[in-house]
Formats: sequence, C-alpha cells, structure tokens
Amino acid sequence: MLVHALLAQNVPFTMDHPIYHFLDRQEALGNINSEYWSTRPYNYVQINKMLDEIDSKRSTLSQSDVSILNRFQHEFNREFEEGIVFPWNKTNYKRLIHPDRTETKPFFISYRQSGTRAWINWSETFRIQNNGKSSRGYYTDHLGIFGEMGQISFTSQLTYHRVTKNDDFQKLPESFKEGYILDEDYIDWITWDYPLSSLVYTHPNFSLGIHRQPVYWGYSSMNSPILSDNVNPLPHIEWSTRTTHLRYKFLHARLSPNDIPKADTLNDRRNISAHRVEFDVSPNFEFAFTELVVYANRDYELAYLNPVNFLYSEEHVQGDLDNLLMALDFKWRLHPGFSAYGTWFFDELNWYKLFSGWWGNKFVFQLGVNYYPHKNLPSVNIEYTAARPWTYAHKYPINSFTSAGRILGLKQGPNTEILHFGTNWQLSSKFNLAGEVDFLARGDDLGSDPLISYLERGDFAEADQDFIVGKLIKQTNWLVSADYYYNRTVLINLRISNGEEVELGVKLDW
Repeated sequence: MLVHALLAQNVPFTMDHPIYHFLDRQEALGNINSEYWSTRPYNYVQINKMLDEIDSKRSTLSQSDVSILNRFQHEFNREFEEGIVFPWNKTNYKRLIHPDRTETKPFFISYRQSGTRAWINWSETFRIQNNGKSSRGYYTDHLGIFGEMGQISFTSQLTYHRVTKNDDFQKLPESFKEGYILDEDYIDWITWDYPLSSLVYTHPNFSLGIHRQPVYWGYSSMNSPILSDNVNPLPHIEWSTRTTHLRYKFLHARLSPNDIPKADTLNDRRNISAHRVEFDVSPNFEFAFTELVVYANRDYELAYLNPVNFLYSEEHVQGDLDNLLMALDFKWRLHPGFSAYGTWFFDELNWYKLFSGWWGNKFVFQLGVNYYPHKNLPSVNIEYTAARPWTYAHKYPINSFTSAGRILGLKQGPNTEILHFGTNWQLSSKFNLAGEVDFLARGDDLGSDPLISYLERGDFAEADQDFIVGKLIKQTNWLVSADYYYNRTVLINLRISNGEEVELGVKLDW
C-alpha cells in the first residue's frame, strides 16, 4: 500500500481520465465509500484516498483489477525526489519510452523541498478526423503547473487547440464550448485556447478555493440535469465542509453573456449561486438537496454570497426577479455491483396543479441503474430522462439557466425524452473500451429553447396535452471508443460517432 503525504493537494483533476471508470466500478462493488460520488471533478487527495481504500481490499480483487490498481497508484504517486528533477536526469531515451511501472510517473519537471512540492505536466495530442467526405488534423497542446505549500495548493493550466482549415469539414470539435476563435486568412489553422486554475486553502474543518474549473453535480455519470460539463469551465469560488454522514458544498460563479461578447464593458453581468447538502442514510443509500439561483443586472449580491443562506427565501426578498431552481436526488447501492440513482430537478412547480398537465410545472425527471459484474466484464448503464418544456427558461432571458447560450444542466435541453444505454470495459491496465447509444425525442415547440422568455407561451391557464409538446423529432446517436495505453506517457485512442465521424489520436504526456 502506498503512503501518500499530500497534505493540501485539493486541486481538481481532469474528468476525462479512465480512473473515474475504475472508481465507479469499485464503488458499485462496495470496495470504497460513496462520499465523493455526486460532485466532480475529484481532487488528488480524494483519488489517493479512494485508491488506498481499494488497496485495503486487494485480496478480494480480481487479477485484472489488481493490475489496474497498481497502474493508478503509481500514476498518482507524488512522492518526488528532493530537488529539481527532469525525466531525463536519471534515465535514457529507451526507459522514457518503456518506463519501469514501479517508478513515479515521469513529469516534465518535478520539485520537492521540505513541505513544498510542485510539478509541470506537458502533453501533446495529435488526431486525424474524418467525416466521410474529408480529413483534417486536430492538435491539442497542454501545459499544467501544480503544487502545494503547507495548506495551500494550486494549479494553473493552459490548453491550446488547433484545427486545420477544411471547407468540407467545418464543424468545430466538441472541445470548443465558448471563447475567442482566431481564424485569419493567412493562417492554415483555426485556433482557440482555455485556461484552468485553482488556488485552495485547506483547513481541517473546511476548504476554500477560487477556481476556473468544470463543475459537475449529480449522480448520473455523464448527463446530470443539475450542473453538467456542457458549458465552459466556470470561474467561481467554492466553500465545502464535511462531517460524518453529511457533506456540504457552496459555489458562486460568473456566467458568460448569452449574446456575443461586446468590445466594451457593457456585457451582461450574470451570476449563479448554488449550494448542495448530502446525507448518508445508510452505508448504501444517500440523498441530496440542491438550491441554485441565477441573477443578473448587478455584480454580486451579498446575500447570495452567504454559503448558509436559504436561496429560496432570499430570492423572494430580492423581489422574485431571479431564476430559482432546486433538485432532489439519490443513489442506492441495492446489491454489490448493482446501484440505482434518480434526480428530480424542478425549475417551477405549482403543487396544486402538479398532476394537471399545467405548462408551468417545469421539471426534469431522471432514473438510472448501473451494473458492474464482479468479474472484469463490461458494465451496463441504463438511464431514462424526461424534461418538460420551458425548463431552464425564465421570463427574463438574461436569467436563463445557461452560460454563453449553453445549458448548465441537461445537455439535450427541455422538451425532450432520452433513453441512454452505456457500457465501459477496462479489460486491463492498458486497454479500455466504451460505448453508448442515445434514443432522443424532442418536441418542436418554443419551449425547447431556454433562451426564449416563457412569456411567449401565451395562454398561461392552458394545460399541455402531452409531457413533450409539439411535433416529435426523433434521432439516435451512438459512440464507440477504444483507448490503448502503450505506457504511462503514450496513449492511442480511436473514436467513432454515428458512423459519420472517425477520429484516431495519439497523446504524449509528460
């Protein structure tokens, strides 16, 4: 078992790493506690704590799971040598390509002196994409600086994307969610970049941080109706605390204007305040309550900056001008390897008209199950989600539950039904397969667009005849991906979506 001396490394870790699938599986099997499960990304302390928890049950793991555990333990070990170390200081080129798996993962630079440690991570990803008509190159450069000193931890990261221009392949990759695009006639590339950062103070009773990071709240692993990674990482402050069987998290974030940013200082000032409390009813069952409010036309509302204030009542005191939303969700491990989860996210409810079909009852209902076999076989995820028309919208569009025109919660938006099937299979420490299929039905109605004021609804007394309103538009989306980890610094990826786009990539990570 590795002993981790990290004291305050509470900076978040990227959400697209395969360790999340491994931890999902181990939690479902009962090998780790589920206390971190509904808020992501995880930080290094949380990941290493869960890995140590799994390690304590090593004798019960399959040979494949032991191999995967060993890989992640060494990958997340930060017990560097004293002083400044480059990966080539103590090794030759051959060992860089075929590193000893028992050694700490090589970084571009690492530093350790007394209670201070830091490292620089540098990666290059090269991809070839084909849409059936033409091919193009897509490249990502990433530089990350991480460190800790006593109770202070930090990270500063820069990701730079480049896509070759191609008139037959103009759709931007999914990584573009918002921002400035450099597209000049004299350059053969379209480029954009994103920053990520965190500065966190860790106290024995709480943590306080200022971030620009993704925010994901909810038990669905990919499609939460509450807060998802559908938007560009938000700049926000976060305060969290925990005690036995109870966890509390608060954030206050700046949202981007839904219109194109103006070249002056008159851009809309939009903010979101949110808090979430989770309760462990038993070792296998937990539920949570979330309050969120979107407000605009002023910089920061002091009452919304109070982590322990009731947002429901405060929004009324402010004149009922803002967009208040709430959610109840749960996760239940019914049997080792089998768990269920659900979310009821409501934007607005009239309890006296709850089952009447009244259009003003705006909510999202989600129910899902996960199955992870004891043997190292593919997992199964089945999830049903239905969102009423006008959910996430507001009578003042500036208060819509969006950032840069993208929904903060359910990616498919309101007035939809989604049946999702997913699977993930970590065959070994080197090879991972994943797939998903979504059956989507969307109503062709104004209530499908959260940027439209619900005052456009017209007759406010009329009830909807159906849960989904308007002419139904149905479509099926699927995705298959395969990852091969040649070693800890080289990843090969193949991704096929809807049979229309194929991507082959290689990532070099130091």
